[in-house]
Amino acid sequence: MEYPVYLEWTNCSLGGRRPWFLCPAQGCGRRVAVLFGGSIFACRHCHKLAYECQRETDDDRALRRAGSIRRRLGWQAGIANPTGDKPKGMHWRTFWRLKAEHDAFANASWAGMAERLGLLSRRLSGIECNLNGDG
Repeated sequence: MEYPVYLEWTNCSLGGRRPWFLCPAQGCGRRVAVLFGGSIFACRHCHKLAYECQRETDDDRALRRAGSIRRRLGWQAGIANPTGDKPKGMHWRTFWRLKAEHDAFANASWAGMAERLGLLSRRLSGIECNLNGDG
């Protein structure tokens, strides 16, 4: 297929000019920095593309947030690994705040994973059987 892809130029606040693509998809015409391939080159909206974080579940988001706190604290990656010490030069108040946030995100992630795997419902049904004498 051959079709035109037009450019539009805008002025920058500190001088100079910046080029933008105009999305060639029918009925779109958005001014975008990137066009994505497919049946035609078009913007992310026309291809219905989303950022990875927009498709995350709540527990995936909690895992990502806990991981970024672990990186900031210089701890080993992965919430299953033990927590580390306070980094040199960090205020204790900041360390305790970040540790509390990390623990909350890690707990939310563990709970979400357990729910996905059905561990909580199996455990609760086992408790109900024992209470009813079904053993």
